[in-house]
Amino acid sequence: MADENIVQDPSLQSVLDASARTRAQCLNLLELVEQSAVAESDLSPRNVQLELSRQQQLLYAHLSQLRGLNRNAILQTRKTKQTTAEARQEVDRLHLELQNLYYEEKHLRGEIESCKSY
Repeated sequence: MADENIVQDPSLQSVLDASARTRAQCLNLLELVEQSAVAESDLSPRNVQLELSRQQQLLYAHLSQLRGLNRNAILQTRKTKQTTAEARQEVDRLHLELQNLYYEEKHLRGEIESCKSY
């Protein structure tokens, strides 16, 4: 099963896309390094170094974009957790209030029964 079928959120899909681009750039850079080692005599060392430098800068750009997307995903997760915690606190407060009302009802019913039996 492919990742693109599992992930439906557009923001997470962009992270997967950036990750794929970064991985492809890493593989391209590794291939270029291997080719330059094999065919070192065909190209001048200066041209090889320039191309490696360009490819490395492109890789760093992809990595920084990936880090930024990762940071955004983490911040979004924190925000979602905070919202969930606030909602949970409200539900807990309402549940406690309901329990208190049940207890008060039970107490008043007992008082009513004791008054009737008097």
